[in-house]
Formats: sequence, structure tokens, C-alpha cells
Amino acid sequence: MKYEYPCTIWLDEEHLRDTGREGYNATFPDVHGAHTCGDTVQETHGRLRDCLETALSGCLHDGEPLPTPSEPEPGQVLVAVSPPVAAQFALHDAMLAANVTAAEMARRIGMRPSHARRLTDIFKPAKPDRIERALAAVGIQMVTEASPLEQWAPTPDPAPAV
Repeated sequence: MKYEYPCTIWLDEEHLRDTGREGYNATFPDVHGAHTCGDTVQETHGRLRDCLETALSGCLHDGEPLPTPSEPEPGQVLVAVSPPVAAQFALHDAMLAANVTAAEMARRIGMRPSHARRLTDIFKPAKPDRIERALAAVGIQMVTEASPLEQWAPTPDPAPAV
């Protein structure tokens, strides 16, 4: 799976009106709790990956599969998680799909259960070779891809939620 999610960024017109300064908001519609902001477009853009990874880590903590990214709508930008985190997310989803616990993974790849649990903890980065071994133990091969960066501009302030 590609861990690349659409994001909407918009100028916060209310903040501009109230303070006379620009401010930007960003949200990932597919990811519960993934919202961030910044004083400039550049600052907001710089926070997107961390926001996305942190929000998605809640799925790992709760033992739930990661949400499937939707197709981007006009004006949205795609934001990808970092490659090391993508590998950990892929392992998490593969273990769920195969109904493999951390203890079972530890047995399959010959490591302690506490070390196997860390393989899907994005706040404790795992060695790539260990992730690769664990993925192979559930029949998954990791493939990396490079693509050009997208240019984007913020969208207008969305209509208030009803």
C-alpha cells in the first residue's frame, strides 16, 4: 500500500480578519485527528508529514488497520509518510491481515517479543533489515518508489461544518 494521503490546506480568513496576519490550516480528510496549522504556507507545509504520521500512529496503538487513502480532489496535495515509517505501517497492516501477534512475529524471525513490538512503533525507529525480515515472514516484499514533488497552493477557507 502507498501511505500517501490527500491534504487540504487553506487560508484561515477568520484569523486574517481578526489579527491582520495570515494563518493556514491543513487537514487530511481520510485520517481521523490529522489537523495542523501554521503562520505561513511554508510553515504549514513543513508540519504536514509529522502531523500525518502522528495521527496514523493512533491506528497502530489501537490495533486497527490504517485507512486507505482516497484519490485527491482538485486543490489537494498528496503527502507521503517517510520511507522508514511506511515500512513500519506496512508491517503493522500485514501483521493484522495475517493475524500475527508480536509474540508470533518474534518466534518467526528469532527475536525477543519486546523487540518485535518495537518494529511497529514509529517513535522507536527499527532497523530496516529487521523490518524487511519481518515483512518477509508474513509474505510481503517492500518496494520503494521516488516521484517528483507536487506544487500546491492553499484552497479557500472551507464552508463551516454543519
